[in-house]
Amino acid sequence: MRKNNVNILKIGISGHIGSGKSLAIKFFRSKKYPAYDLDNISREIMSPGEKCYKKIIKLFGSDILYKNKNLNRNKIKKIIFKDYKIREKYNSIVHPEIFSKVKEYVKFHVSNKDHIIFFEGALIAKKTKIGKYLDKIILIKSRKDKIIARVSKRDGMGTGEIFNILEAQSTTGVNAKDFDYIINNNDKIDDFKNKLNSILEKISH
Repeated sequence: MRKNNVNILKIGISGHIGSGKSLAIKFFRSKKYPAYDLDNISREIMSPGEKCYKKIIKLFGSDILYKNKNLNRNKIKKIIFKDYKIREKYNSIVHPEIFSKVKEYVKFHVSNKDHIIFFEGALIAKKTKIGKYLDKIILIKSRKDKIIARVSKRDGMGTGEIFNILEAQSTTGVNAKDFDYIINNNDKIDDFKNKLNSILEKISH
């Protein structure tokens, strides 16, 4: 059943950093489905001249700017993953704008006569505003040792920094009621892709 009478199935992909969300997005794109990364959307809305830009500078101060006046997102992430109150203020600025963009992309793909659209974000769950808007949500889980190994290799982060991010993202929870499909990504990539394909077969029929 599609929500809001929109003739397109809106699917969320959730999970901690390093769980395999980006790989899932690549998989669905390879199947020719539109798929968007909420982190990339946040980059878009935080560009100079956008609504969020001045509000974020007011929150963090000019120290979070590069010399070219772009926001230093890495510095922002380090701050918000350590400070819950700052993170809540930051989210109150950014999340409404991300949600607005999500609805724009849905509208575009409805007009394009697409049948399924995917959105990937670490904090997507049915209790969130975006989660309530989506039709189905997939949670990708992975063991902490796997996550640490992947993120360390990919981003060069230390274990302590990775744990700070995992703790900040723990608000997603693992309550089965918050998700329609839960899959584990601890084995070979081909096994993970097979699990994604199985879900795709279920939601596309």
